[in-house]
Formats: sequence, C-alpha cells, structure tokens
Amino acid sequence: MSETTVVDARLDKLEQDNRRLKLTVGALLLVMAAVPLVGAVMPEQIPEVIQARRFEVIDGNGTLRALVSDKTIAYLDENHVTRAQLYADGFFLSDENGNVVWRTPER
Repeated sequence: MSETTVVDARLDKLEQDNRRLKLTVGALLLVMAAVPLVGAVMPEQIPEVIQARRFEVIDGNGTLRALVSDKTIAYLDENHVTRAQLYADGFFLSDENGNVVWRTPER
C-alpha cells in the first residue's frame, strides 16, 4: 500500500467518525431539549383530596392573612390583628385594635 492510500483511508475513517460524533451530539441535544417540553405539555394532575392539620393564607408581603385549622377559621389584618374568627362555640368580630365589637350570644 502506498503512503497516499494509507493517508486517504485514515482521513476517510476520521471523517466518518466526525459525522457519527456530530449525529450523536445532535441527537443528544434534541433529547435534552425535549425533556422540559414534555414536562410542560403534561396535563396538571389535580388531587382528589388535600389533607393538612392547618392551612395558612399569606399575602404578597408574606403577612399571614387567614388560617384554617381543626379548631378555628380566622381572618387577620395587615397588622396581625384577628378581625374575624369562627370557632366551635361561635363567631366574633374585632376592630383594628383587637377589641371585640360583636360576638355570638352565649348559650
């Protein structure tokens, strides 16, 4: 075999390996791009039941505005003052200073 033939054969093999590498990298990039898209297209799963011991509602500033627990449902203002509360024995409303302004009658 002449030196030119050996060089041509090695060059052909190198070009073939280069094509395979490009195809492999391209396929890998397509798969990596498709994974987030598949997650975005999947439908949201809505649970049948949500369970917790307590739920808290927080406003945009991170202030607790309402809570629901096994004993009470309470609504709070921006100063953390309970303004309305429903509990097992009744209901009450309070002013901005926390003073009760109305309460369900005692039984």
